[in-house]
This record gives sequence, structure tokens and C-alpha cells, in this order.
Amino acid sequence: MAMAPSSPEPSLRSLVQQGTSKRTDFPLRPTSMALLVIDIQHELTTPGEDDGGYKNKTSFPRMIANTKRLIEAVRANRDNQQVGVRQGSEVIFTYLEAHTDDSRDVSLDYKLSGALLSNLPNPTSPAKFLPGISPILGKDISLPKTSCSVFQSTNLDYILRNLNVEQLVVCGQLTDQCIESAVRDAADLGYFVTVVDDACGATSDDSHQKGLSGMKGFARILPTEQLLSELCRNNDISGIESRCLSITDNIKSASCFEECVISIPNPSEYLRQKNQGYQAAILRSLRAAGVKFLRYAVVDAFNTIRCKTVPLPHALSLLPNRTMPKSKDLPLDPLENPVSIAEVCFAGLPPHADSPVPESNLSARNVLTLQPDLSSLRILPYAPRTAMVMCTAHNQQTNATSPLCTRGLLERMLFAAKECMGLEFTVGAEIEWQLFHRETKDGIPQPVDWSTFANTTSLNEQEDFLSMLYDQLADQDIPVELLHAESAPSQLEVVLRYSTDVMQLADDIVLCRETIASCAKFHGYKALFLPKTSMTTAGNGLHLHFSFRGVESTLDNTFSDPSQPSGISLEGQSFIEGILAHLSSLLSFSLPTSNSFRRVGPGCWTGSVIGWSIEDKEFPIRVCRDLSTRAITNVEYKLADATGNIYLVLASIIAAGLDGIQNRRVLRAEASGGSESESFPTSLAESLNKLKANELLRSLLGPELMTAYVAVRESILKSEEASLEAELLDAFKKS
Repeated sequence: MAMAPSSPEPSLRSLVQQGTSKRTDFPLRPTSMALLVIDIQHELTTPGEDDGGYKNKTSFPRMIANTKRLIEAVRANRDNQQVGVRQGSEVIFTYLEAHTDDSRDVSLDYKLSGALLSNLPNPTSPAKFLPGISPILGKDISLPKTSCSVFQSTNLDYILRNLNVEQLVVCGQLTDQCIESAVRDAADLGYFVTVVDDACGATSDDSHQKGLSGMKGFARILPTEQLLSELCRNNDISGIESRCLSITDNIKSASCFEECVISIPNPSEYLRQKNQGYQAAILRSLRAAGVKFLRYAVVDAFNTIRCKTVPLPHALSLLPNRTMPKSKDLPLDPLENPVSIAEVCFAGLPPHADSPVPESNLSARNVLTLQPDLSSLRILPYAPRTAMVMCTAHNQQTNATSPLCTRGLLERMLFAAKECMGLEFTVGAEIEWQLFHRETKDGIPQPVDWSTFANTTSLNEQEDFLSMLYDQLADQDIPVELLHAESAPSQLEVVLRYSTDVMQLADDIVLCRETIASCAKFHGYKALFLPKTSMTTAGNGLHLHFSFRGVESTLDNTFSDPSQPSGISLEGQSFIEGILAHLSSLLSFSLPTSNSFRRVGPGCWTGSVIGWSIEDKEFPIRVCRDLSTRAITNVEYKLADATGNIYLVLASIIAAGLDGIQNRRVLRAEASGGSESESFPTSLAESLNKLKANELLRSLLGPELMTAYVAVRESILKSEEASLEAELLDAFKKS
């Protein structure tokens, strides 16, 4: 069957209306675009000197991982085009390489920029590429360059015009140097430019942000996820409608069916607007379930849930009208029409206060948009006319994930673990709390029972409460593994099932606490997660269990290794040692209040020294065995409670453990509890001082979140004067 030629597409430049068109009016058209990868090569991208660890541990691993994804997606689109259809989706590599062995042809600027740039790879010793980021001979385009801007020292402009490329997607390094130069030149030469911010690398976060700021007026700036979504969504569907009309005309005029010239769209050309479709279905399903309100929620750095509610009818009104053209002013994805919250609310406000801490360097001047993670969407059984979705916070101008967003931080940490270290984590959680009567006695909150550890009293007397709690957690797909009474009066514990989806587990912990509090109120109680409610009884913790598996491994758990004397794999041992090495600083996140430190110490089953042991609950890092096989399964982190932001806690612990693996730290001997063991900080102030000197965790948080977090925590410490009894009463009143 003969294939009809494709209908010509109008030039994007011809569609520009002077003075009214915006860059956002021109999403990617795969047949008109090229991906430009700048200077990602062995000579420039391998680890070296790095002040603060930003480049080697954050920026470059993120850039490499995301660039690989971009290359794969663009190549797939190019290679799946049908024969005879204009290709587009070009992949172009430019890299530093001189045309002469002595580099005499490089730019004057490079000759004045030190040994590295004045002596580039050359024809005799050519540049070396990284695995997964190298040109395919005969398919991709390679251009050696000898100056900062690729447009100044190559014939890139000539090549792009021969290929009818109008849109240029740019990634690589360095954001504030070669990337910015290329973007500015491309914009002046008449290209529609998109910069993929998290696929660009720089030597510091300040340099990265400076580069992005310098390109705002010349390009769209998008994260990898949004660009890939846009590339898929707009995958050469233009022109299909007109080709379908030609099919009808040919059939009508043909003398017999066999003579029809029919052009069948390639599957890659025929992608529906999937996001719009399923989001519309979600909204209508919520309406059918009786939901009236859609709650967009985030958790700030100090563990306060902050949210805004969109009435469902308003969200439904954003759906395209079937009988009228869709307005360009309406969002393509109605659920992703973001609400916003002032930047200061993410890391500049103490819990239960609306006055910013000046030293946080945050104010109400900027707002961040909340973008929902639809996998977290739940109808709330304790508020059945409301659905809630957990969100990440994004820069309003660039749409990049905000460095103040702790959920985004955990997301990036898990991605780095998988893409850069080849590890996927499994995490479980044990949540403790106490139930109190709603009314006090002589001004003192009263526990609902006086049970002891694993006693039947609470289980019998609170069966209605526990039954409701279990059902409501099940309604939210939060799986419960175990329920039991703990040591303090009216203290209970719920064990959430071990999960390979760490982000979902973190969301589940947030929702679980909300559900516990709501069920308690329904039964006339108050649920308190306060780390310590009495100095004579046990405190309330949040214990976390970690294991992992290698992405390439056939084993489900590579934390364990029966061939090792301890039963812990070498990677598992290094993971534990990484946590121990950073434990004093980690407490700033996992024990983030003065009350938190009242819960720990000798005899409290939390540990009082920096050490580990197998199945000994008196140490902060406890290695656990399988109850049936006795094989090592996971490591428990006991020094955490519900006052900490769970996303920040998980991200920092995983980062510390990965640091141990990356540096092949040797696990210290199993602790015996003797005086030779090192004590960890006994106060939040001590831990914060350790945190401020911790290079790894400073790099993890970045300067904005680090500054704000420490400032607010230290501000709270300066104002703290309340006794434990006063703190208990205050928490009781606010619950």
C-alpha cells in the first residue's frame, strides 16, 4: 500500500504574533526539535575537587541521570518515525576538543582560563564520553567546540537550519557558563529554547541558580519530568486530522477500494491526551463518591501540615467543554491547576506560629505552587466529603522543585539512590501515641487506661477505637501489620507494613497520624504524639526500619548476606556505619525538639551511645532478624519521633547511609554498652551545632533550607522555658 506524504506543518516562527505571543504558547513539536547535550564528557564530569560536595554528590549525578532519560526519549521518538515522514527529534552532542594537538586553535578566552581549558582533548587524544551519554555513530550528531558558546565555534546554526529545527532543548554543563552562552545565542538566532534545569550541572547551587536566572528572558525553563510529559503529549499528532480528511476524499473518488492511497498514522503519532483524560475521570469519580472538596497538602520543614482546598465544582469547570473550543487560558490538566503558598510557610515559621523568624532569610515575598502527586490521592474517611492529595512545591517562574520542599527532597534522594547508586529502598514504620480523656482532672490530662507493655487492657477497652482506626486506614490503603499496647499508660503502637514505595510510606505516616487523631476525637479522646508526656513513663517514638536491594540484583534484599559473619552484606555494613558517622547531626531532624531528647537515655530502649547491635533494643541502631529464619533482614533507627518531618528524616538517614556505601566505610565493632562507646548529643542545641559542621547534610539540604531550618530551630530553643507539665498541657489543648 502506498503511503501518502505528510501534510506540511506550518513553521513555528510564522505563528508568532508580535508583542502578544509567549514562549509558553509553543510546547515541543517533536518534528521541529533537537536535544543539545553540552560538554558532558569524561574530562569535565568525573569527580574532582568539590567544595561542599554539591557538584559531585548532587548536581552532576542529577544531571547525568536526567540527561540519559532525555536522550533515550528523544532517540525513541526519532527512531520510531515512519519512513518518509520528516524525522525531527535530533540528538546533538557538543564537547570540548581542539582541532590541533597543541590546542593552538582554541579561543583566546580558553587560553586565558587555566591549564584545563587551554589544553583540550585533541585529535590524537580525543574526548571521552560517559556511559549512556555518548553519540551513536551515523545517527546522532557530534560537534567538537573550542569556545564557551557552541554557536561561536561550530556550524551548529547551519546544521539546525538544514534540519528545519526550530526548537532547541538544552542540557549539560555548566549552567552559568556554556549553557547560558548557548541559550542566549540560540534565542538571538531565532530558536525557541527550552532549558532542562535538573539536567544541567554547576559547581554550586548559587552558580546553578544564577545561570537559570540569567536565562529566564531567553528560554522556557522546565524540569525533566515536565519536559518528558510534554514530549510524549505532543508526539507528532499535528497533521493527523488533515490526513484523515484526505483518506475520506480518496475513498469517495477512487474507482475501486484497492486504488485508495491511505496514510495510516504510526502508533507513536497517535497518542491521546492521556493526562487530561484520566484527570477528568478522577474528578468525575470523586464527584460520584460525594466529594465536594479537594485538599492540596504539603508538610513544612517543622512537620506542620499546610493545605488549601479547591471546591470540586471549580476543578470540574476547568475541564474542556465538549461543544466549544478549549480556551488557551485553561490548564491542560485540571487537577494540576496549582494553588500556591507563601515560601516562608515552608521553612520560616515555627510550629503553631505565624511570625517568620528573621534569620531564616524567608519572607512572604515569594510564593510556591503546589503540584499534586496523584498517586497519593485519598478520600478521607474521617472527612468523607474531602479528598486530599500530597504535593511538591515548585518555583512559580521556572517550575523547578523548590529547595525548601522536603517531599521533593526525599523524591530526589530516592531517585539518586536508584540512578547513581543502583539501590532501591524498603522501609517500615512503628508509630506510638497515647490516648487521654478529653477533660482534665485538676488541670492534669488523664490517660484513658493504665495498661503496661503488650497488655490486653488497652486492646479490650479501646477495641471500638482500634476497629475504627483499622477500617479507616484500610479505606486509605494504608496497610497495618501489627497493633499492640506499649509501655506508658494508654500508649498504643501501630506497625505499618514494610513498603518498597518509600514515598508512599512517608505519605502514609502523615495520613496515619491524622487518622489516629480524628478517630480519637470521635470516641471522646485526645491522641498525643508528644515524645514525652511524663518523666516517669515511656515516651512516644517513631521507629524506622531500612533495607535495600540492588537494582541489577536477583535478590529481594541485598542488605542481608548469610556468607558474612554478621549476616549483614558489605554494603549493609557500610550503610549502618554511614548512619553512625552522621548520627549526631541526624538527631537535628529525627529528634528536633527539646522534648525529643527527654525520651532518650539509658533504660529507655532508645540508646544513649553511638553504636549498633543485633536485636538489642538498648542501642539506637538495631539490626533485626527474621522471626522464622533468624536471617538478618533490616536495620532499625530508633532515635526518631512524630515531631520530625518524615520526608526530611528519611532523606537524611538514607543520604547518611549512602555516604557510608559510597565511601566504603568499615562498620565499627558491635557495641557492648561500655564506657568506651561514644555518647551522642544530649540536647538539640548540641546536635544543631554538629549539623552546621556536617558537609554531607549541608549539601543535601542546600543553603536555603539549611539556613532556615537551623534558624527556626535555634529561635525556638531561645524562647523555650516551659516545663514538661506545661508543654503537655499546651499540646493537650491544641490536639
